[in-house]
Amino acid sequence: MTTLALNTLIRGTPAFLQRVSHSLTSFLDGIGEARAMAETFKALARMTDGQLAQRGLKRQDIPQAVLAGFGRK
Repeated sequence: MTTLALNTLIRGTPAFLQRVSHSLTSFLDGIGEARAMAETFKALARMTDGQLAQRGLKRQDIPQAVLAGFGRK
């Protein structure tokens, strides 16, 4: 019975590690996207109202513009 249990554990380990790896990769990708969004927000927030207007934005539109730029609504 121990051999059967070990065999099952060994066969299931790669799939488990693949799921963990996928989850970790998704988490780290999310952090990267969040940092990029924060940098975009900071860059837009530093602009003058005139510079924002040239881009068709108002100051209150910055959060929506950042989200739209990253494929979210």
